[in-house]
Amino acid sequence: MNAAYEITNVSTGGPPTESTFHFNDHIIETEETVKIENSHRDPWSRKMSIEDLSLKINGEGLDKLKDYPVRMEEAGLNRYYGEIAYLTLEDKSNDKTQFIILLKKTKEVEKETSDGDITGRVPDEKLKYTAHILDENGNINMTSFSFTDRDALQTELLSAGSLAPYPIGYYTDARESIPTIIFPILFPFVTLAVGFILLVLFFLIRQGEKLNRTA
Repeated sequence: MNAAYEITNVSTGGPPTESTFHFNDHIIETEETVKIENSHRDPWSRKMSIEDLSLKINGEGLDKLKDYPVRMEEAGLNRYYGEIAYLTLEDKSNDKTQFIILLKKTKEVEKETSDGDITGRVPDEKLKYTAHILDENGNINMTSFSFTDRDALQTELLSAGSLAPYPIGYYTDARESIPTIIFPILFPFVTLAVGFILLVLFFLIRQGEKLNRTA
C-alpha cells in the first residue's frame, strides 16, 4: 500500500494547522457552533466543550458532526484531534493528488468517574467513519466504512489521521500494538539462543571433519 500511495496528514508538526485549508483553488473549512462551553474535563484533564462541527468546501455544506467534544485549549485542527483529519493522498502511478476529509461518525464523549473508570467509549464494532474525497478538478466523492470492516487504504487513512482507537494494521492489529518494552527484554535471550545453536553446529561440523580425516 505504501508503495502505491503516499498519505500525508496536513496537521502534523507545528504551529497547528488552521481549520480553514486551501487545496489547489478549493477552500476546506470546519465551522464550530458551541453547544456547551467548558463542558467537562476528559480523563486526561483536557478542558472540553461540546459543539456542532460543520464541514464545508468552497462555502457549501459537506457534512456535520453534532454534539462532538472539542479540545478548548488547542488551536486549529488540533481542537478536533481524533474526530476530524485533513489528509492528502498522492497516487504514485499517475502523480495525482486527492484531498481527504476523514470524519469519525461515531461520537465518543469520554469522562472519568469518581471510581477512576472511563465512560463514553464505544465498542470497536460500532465505530463508523466517512471519507470525503476531493480531486484536483474539484470533484467530490464520499465513502463510508466501519472500523471492523475496512480495506487496506482505509486502514492507512485511519492510521495517518489518528482516528483509530489504537495502533492498527490491515492484516492484524496485534503486530502494531505489541508493547515496545517486550522487544528489549527478549532480544538478548533470542541472541544468546541463536549464538548457542551456531556454536553447537560449529563443533559438530569440526567433529565430523576430524572423523573423516582419521577414517
